Amino acid sequence: MKKPNNQEELLHFIDNIPQVKEFMENFPVQMRDIILERRLELGWTQAELARQIKAVTGHPMTQATISRLEGGTPGITADTFDKVLKTLGMKKIQIEFGETPLAPDQGKASISSSY
Repeated sequence: MKKPNNQEELLHFIDNIPQVKEFMENFPVQMRDIILERRLELGWTQAELARQIKAVTGHPMTQATISRLEGGTPGITADTFDKVLKTLGMKKIQIEFGETPLAPDQGKASISSSY
């Protein structure tokens, strides 16, 4: 395989590695994308989001936990996602189903949200 010469070629190369593609489509990474986009849209740092979570939910959350969440780390609990999404003003999350391992020609799954 040809060595990538620029960022665009590198991203294309990485996209074609099955394990990378699978990782980028997993639940924690898709949630990370939604949460990070919304936090940046609000102009908040991770530390500010942690303060807001405490104010909104009454439960503390560390900046390190938010960093793990935004890193797509597996094992984040539903309760943690709930607190973060509530604080970010989530109204609804929509999950679209498509491709399954037994029916690969049926499309792909995706997660989206609205605020």
